[in-house]
Amino acid sequence: SPGSVPDHVLSLLVDPPQATPKCWAETSSSGLMLQLFCSWPGGNPHPTLHWREEGQDLENSSWVISSTSSSDTHVETLNSSHLSHRKVFKCVGSHVVKEEQPACTVEIKLPSLESEPPKTCFVGDNVTLTCRVTEGTPAARLSWLRDIAQPEAEIQPGGRFLIAQEGNVSRLTIRNCSQGTDGGCYVCKAQNPVGLRELFVCLTVKQPENIVGVVGAVVVLCLLAVLTVTGVVLYYNPLLCLRAFHPPCSALPRNADSGDVLVLVDSEDDEEGKGSEE
Repeated sequence: SPGSVPDHVLSLLVDPPQATPKCWAETSSSGLMLQLFCSWPGGNPHPTLHWREEGQDLENSSWVISSTSSSDTHVETLNSSHLSHRKVFKCVGSHVVKEEQPACTVEIKLPSLESEPPKTCFVGDNVTLTCRVTEGTPAARLSWLRDIAQPEAEIQPGGRFLIAQEGNVSRLTIRNCSQGTDGGCYVCKAQNPVGLRELFVCLTVKQPENIVGVVGAVVVLCLLAVLTVTGVVLYYNPLLCLRAFHPPCSALPRNADSGDVLVLVDSEDDEEGKGSEE
């Protein structure tokens, strides 16, 4: 008993835990049950921990499946059928040398989801759909479904589908998009022991545009426009083109024109001379 042990020896044998207990919630390995963890390390002897809900100990509740303790951590496993959104659980700790009973709480929540706007993928390209959990305690398991009407058709990673999850974000990558099979809406499903939420993420698959054909058509239209303008100009002012390729009339040598005139005059004079002689 403490009275039979000197105080300095008792202080070496008994040491209360430091700080306060820490609480958190997890999902069981089966994914169907809630596990409440309460830890208060550093005490000698180990502290006593109790989980409570609305002022009553959970150990006496019918919805507790199992209760385990190891050193300074206490775990309660609960049936998810009794859980509800924003239900609060409280862990209370006690130690032989501490009068007060520090506590911590856990509030369980349904998952909340958000996604990016609808995506578009061209045939043969890759596209990534993103789904994010913004709230949920404990952490939710994320999965992708092809159609909400067939929830058993969960997409498994492999082949053209790649699923990657980092923390509370899940990404579905579709490789080599096909217009016949990949277009439509996908379902992002988040589930924890409190419940599940589902969110539609829609994808549109299009045929790639013929860029070469479009550029070629633009070039042809430009050539037709140039030819049309040139034709109109030639029709209404044909000399404009001739002046562009030939020198103006004033630049022609005068001697050539004068020679032609002299030849014509000489011919006429000869004919007159011959006539006078006759």
